[in-house]
Amino acid sequence: MPQPLTVTRNSLEAHFKLVAEILSELVDVHAQVDVEVNWSMSPAVAALAGEGCERISRNRGRAGVLVAPLKHLGQGLWAWLSYREEWSYGREIGGRKRFIFRSASMTVHFGWKFDAYKPQMFRAEWAGWADWGGAELGYQAGEAGHPHWQFDALESLSEEGASERAAMLRKILSDGDHGGVRDFIPQLPTDDVRDLVSHQQLSRIHFASAAAWWKASPNCDHAHSPDRVKDLQVWLRQTISYLSSELDRLQIA
Repeated sequence: MPQPLTVTRNSLEAHFKLVAEILSELVDVHAQVDVEVNWSMSPAVAALAGEGCERISRNRGRAGVLVAPLKHLGQGLWAWLSYREEWSYGREIGGRKRFIFRSASMTVHFGWKFDAYKPQMFRAEWAGWADWGGAELGYQAGEAGHPHWQFDALESLSEEGASERAAMLRKILSDGDHGGVRDFIPQLPTDDVRDLVSHQQLSRIHFASAAAWWKASPNCDHAHSPDRVKDLQVWLRQTISYLSSELDRLQIA
């Protein structure tokens, strides 16, 4: 069974300093990013800060998130990066307060500089073995993969009113269906299909990014918890480096 990753505050402060250095190396050279920690929150939250960052809103909630320019895609369009870590307050061991790792996440947005509209495209997240409000420690989202990717583009780019139209279409399609099997479903117009598809919450699916399913058990597991803060640092550096190289495929001529 996995064990939660716990560290002292001094170790955590050193970790966040290194995370800031990693982010500074990997984002655009004209940005000077840092990591700010709100120790008064429970859990404690670390997030991106610094010069060259811009403040935007995320899907479904958190307003005022700072993003840093990651890569210019051409014709003024940029890929932007946000970062967040959460650590719960644990019990004291040997007279020192311990912190328990909950999650780390980086999110990529697309948008222009100095424009608040930067749609959320996808995320790389790592949730650890922690207390998620249940009676016992466990992984977030049940049997989901950790770390994992989640994709937000459908939700971010859906047109205003699409969710209402999709709900209406679902009602129309279900009218008269009392549990039997439909023999025929009429072909929907393209715009109607687009509304139905764009309203699917694809962002809820966790696409495992560390699953060797072709290997024999137990090496085929798709849920992993970091053993050391070093694991998080390496994951952060390697993931952003990979993203940066893959974003080159989107360069606009």
